[in-house]
Amino acid sequence: MPGPWGHRTRSALRCVCSMRGLYVGLAGFMAAPAAFAQSAGTAVNLDLGSVLASGTDNPSNLINMPGTAPYAAPSKAPLHSTQPTSVVDKHTVDHLLTGTQSWADIARLTPSVNNISPNGPGLAESSGPTIRGFQDGQYNVTFDGIPFGDSNDFTHHSTSFFTNSMIGQTIVDRGPGEADTVGDATFGGTISLRTINPSPVAKATIDSSYGSYNTTDNSIRLDTGAMPSLNGAAGVVEVEHVQSDGALQHATQQRTNFFGKLVLPLSHSTTLTLMADYNQLYQNQPMGATLSQMDALGWNYAYSDNPASQAYWRYNNDHITTDMEYADLRSNLGDGFLYDGKIYTYAYYHHDLNGDDPNDTLADGVTQDVAAGAVPNEVVLTPGGTAQPGIPGQTFLMDYRSVGTIQRLQKDLGWGDVKTGFWFDHQVNTRFVQNVSLTDANAINYDPADSNGGLVTPTNDNGSIERLQHNQLYTFQPYGQVDWRVTSKLTLSGGLKWAYFRRALNAPVNQKTEVETGYTHNYQKLLPSFDAKYAFTPNLSGYVQAAEGFLAPNLNTFYTTALDSESVQPESTINFQGGLVYQDRHWALGGDVYNIHFQNYIDHEKVKVNNTNETIYYNNGGVIYRGIEGEAAYHFDSGVTLFGNAGYNQAFKTSTNVKIAQAPQGTANLGAIYSAHGFYAAIIDQWTGGEYSGDTGVNVANGQAEGSAASGKSPGGWYDPYNVVNVTLAYTFNHDNPRKDPIKVKLNLDNITNQKQIIFDNGTNNAGDLLYYRLTGFAAFASVSVPIGFGSSL
Repeated sequence: MPGPWGHRTRSALRCVCSMRGLYVGLAGFMAAPAAFAQSAGTAVNLDLGSVLASGTDNPSNLINMPGTAPYAAPSKAPLHSTQPTSVVDKHTVDHLLTGTQSWADIARLTPSVNNISPNGPGLAESSGPTIRGFQDGQYNVTFDGIPFGDSNDFTHHSTSFFTNSMIGQTIVDRGPGEADTVGDATFGGTISLRTINPSPVAKATIDSSYGSYNTTDNSIRLDTGAMPSLNGAAGVVEVEHVQSDGALQHATQQRTNFFGKLVLPLSHSTTLTLMADYNQLYQNQPMGATLSQMDALGWNYAYSDNPASQAYWRYNNDHITTDMEYADLRSNLGDGFLYDGKIYTYAYYHHDLNGDDPNDTLADGVTQDVAAGAVPNEVVLTPGGTAQPGIPGQTFLMDYRSVGTIQRLQKDLGWGDVKTGFWFDHQVNTRFVQNVSLTDANAINYDPADSNGGLVTPTNDNGSIERLQHNQLYTFQPYGQVDWRVTSKLTLSGGLKWAYFRRALNAPVNQKTEVETGYTHNYQKLLPSFDAKYAFTPNLSGYVQAAEGFLAPNLNTFYTTALDSESVQPESTINFQGGLVYQDRHWALGGDVYNIHFQNYIDHEKVKVNNTNETIYYNNGGVIYRGIEGEAAYHFDSGVTLFGNAGYNQAFKTSTNVKIAQAPQGTANLGAIYSAHGFYAAIIDQWTGGEYSGDTGVNVANGQAEGSAASGKSPGGWYDPYNVVNVTLAYTFNHDNPRKDPIKVKLNLDNITNQKQIIFDNGTNNAGDLLYYRLTGFAAFASVSVPIGFGSSL
C-alpha cells in the first residue's frame, strides 16, 4: 500500500502546498497555549507544531523527540515550569495503558496522584483521583482549557464526556497556578486534558481490542489531511464503542463516543478551531460490598441476578448522556498583541434507577440474596401515595448545562508580557429523587424540559419525593498578570484574579430537609500569585511560587432549614512551593517541595434544628499539606529507559494533628521500558501508601483500624499500602518502511501478581456495614491498530 505521501511528485507537491496552510494554522494554534498558558504545564506544545512553535534548538523539544529520556518517560516535568507539573503524552497512553482507561488512570502515572478502578481498567466511574490528598471537587479539571464539572460540588465523572483516545496530552499541575489559571476549584491543582489534533495527511485508523471480562473496545478515526480548498484546514473525526461485563458481578458498562475537531486557518495569523463531542453511557456502577456479601456471594460481588432483591442489577443502572462543544478563535493581532477567545457549552444528563439500599443486610448480617431469595416484606410509598409491600427503590435525575466564555489578551512589551482576560460560566442544574416500588416497575421519569420550562412542582405524595432542586451557579473570574523578563535567564511573574461565585437554589423539595427552600449567596475573593523562574543553563531551570487558592462552599451547605443563621466561609489555601527541572538526551529529572496552608476547613455535625436532626456545616480551623515529590528517567542508547516518580505527602489538621481522610501518605510509579526496532515492552509497579477512609462501622476487615476523628488519634478506617504491577508488550509492523502503513499489535497484562486485597471503602449501608473496594486480580487485553493512508487530502 502506498505511503501517505503517495508515489508521484505532483501528488506530493499538492500535499506539501496544502499542508503549508495547515502548518500555519496549527503552529498558531499550538503556540497560543504557550502564550496563553494557564499554568506551566499548558505551555508544553502538543504533537504537531511543537518544533514550529518553539524552534528545533530548544532543549524542551526533547519531550517530542523519540530516543530521548524526556520522550520515553511516562511522566516528566516540563523544562520551563513555574510550579510542580507533570506531563503525560499520547504515545505513552497508546503504548502503556488499555483503551478503556480514563483520564483519571492517566493522571495516576504522575507523582502524588492516586486513583481507584473498582471494576477493571476504566470500566466503572472512578471516585476521583486524589492529588496530594486533595479530593475530587478540590481541584480543577479542564478540557482544552475549559473548566468543567458538577456545579453542586465541583466533582467530575471519569466515564463521561470522552475516552482516552481523544486525549492528546494530560498535564497535571500540582498548585493553584498563576492569575490566568481559571476554574471553580484551582486551589488543589489542575488536571488539564488536551484533545488530539488532525493529522497533516489523510488516513483512517481502525483500532480493536478484546480482553478480560468480555471487554471489547472498537474505534475508527478519520483524518482529512490538509484540505487546499479550505486554506489548508484539517479535521479529525472518531467514533468509539466500549462494552464490558466488568470485573465484578453484573457491573456492566456500555459506552459510545463521537468526537470531531476542525482546525481552520482563516489567515496567516488567525486560526479558528471547532470541536464537538458526544457520549452515551449505560453502566451498573458498583458501590462496594460488605464482608458478608463477599463471603457468601464471592469476592467480586456487586449486584444480584435475583429480581426479588433490591440489589438486582437491572434495578441499579445509570443512563448518562453528555456533550461538549466549543469555538476557539486565536489571532496574532500585530504589534505584539495576541488574542484568544473561546465560547463553549457542555451538558450532563444523568437518569438512573436504584434500590433504596442495594447492600442492605438482614438482622443477622446476611445479605437478602442469601436468605432464600424471598421478596422482602417492606412497605414502600408509591408515587400514587399508597402504602404496599414491595421492593423499595428510587428514580434519580441530574441534568445540567453550562454555557461560558474565556477571553484572553496579551501584549509583548519587549521587557515582558502583560496578560489580561476573564472566564464566565453559567450552569443550570436540576436534581430530582423520588421513592418508587421496584416490584411494580413503576419508576417515574421526571422530565425537566416540560411545558413549564422544567420548573414544575410534582405533588409530593406522602413524602415520596425526596429531592427536587433547580440550582444555578454563576462564575466570573477576571485577571491581570505581568511577566517581567528581568534578564535572559530570570523571569518574575505577578498577578491578581478576582474569583466570584453566585449560588442560587430554588428547591420545592430540598435535599435532606425535604422542605421548600429558596436561597442565594455570593462568594468572592481576590487571589494574588507570584512566581520566579530561572534558567541556570539551557538544560536546567528552577522555580519558586507563592499563590492563593479559593473554593466556594458546596451546595450541600444549603441542605438545612437554618440557612439564614449559618455563615460558612469559603475554603482557601496559601501555597508555597519550589523545584528544579533538568533535561538532556539521556536524563529527565524533576523535583519539588511544597507547603500548603488550607484555611476555613468546612466540617459538619448533626444537631437539633426545630426538633429535627439536621446536618449543619461550619468552618473548623485549618489543614497543613506538605511533602516532597520527584521524578527521574534515564534513557540508554540501546532503547532501554529506567523511570520512577514518587510523592511523600502529609495532610493533617492544625488544631489536633489528626490526619486527613482519603489522603494516601505517598505514591510511586517505578519501571522500565524497551522501545527499539518496532518492539515496545514495559513493566510498571504502581504503589499507593496507607491512608484513612474516615469511615467506621461494624464487621470491619481484618487489620482495619477503627476509631474516630473525635479521639484525636485517627479519622478511622486505616488501609495498608498496596501495589499493582502491569506489563505491556507491543510490536509495530512496517516500522522501518515509511512507504507502508505501520500496524501495531499490543498485549496489556494488568495486575500480574493477581492481587485481590481490600484497599478502601465506599462508606456504609444503612445497617452500618462498610462497603469495600478491592483489587480485581489479573486481567489481559489484546489490541490491534491499523492505519490506512489515502495519499492525499480527502
